[in-house]
Amino acid sequence: MRVDGTGFGYIIVDGVRYDYDVVITDRVMNRKKELSAVESGHTPLTGEEVLHYFSERPPEVLVVGTGQSGLMPLSGVEEACEKLNIELIVERTPDAVRTFNKLRESGRRVNAIFHVTC
Repeated sequence: MRVDGTGFGYIIVDGVRYDYDVVITDRVMNRKKELSAVESGHTPLTGEEVLHYFSERPPEVLVVGTGQSGLMPLSGVEEACEKLNIELIVERTPDAVRTFNKLRESGRRVNAIFHVTC
């Protein structure tokens, strides 16, 4: 699985365009923002959400793309990753896409959550 590109409001994975936040495991899923509370107009990524997606099959590495400008807030994500023994990498989405692809190409077991706006 490879992320081909991203821009404000979209991400392209294996040639398919998604116009919403995605979670990538062994498949691409729509991120369920209702798992996290809404704060100040932004839906943060929470530790509860990380536990929901990755408790059963934790990846070696989780790459989080915090948006085109890096504005998505995080709450409890680092602690959830520590609990699951997952290495966490947090970057603006364009940078996170490059990191995700490099890690996948190197053979690491990597999953991702990408925020596609702000």
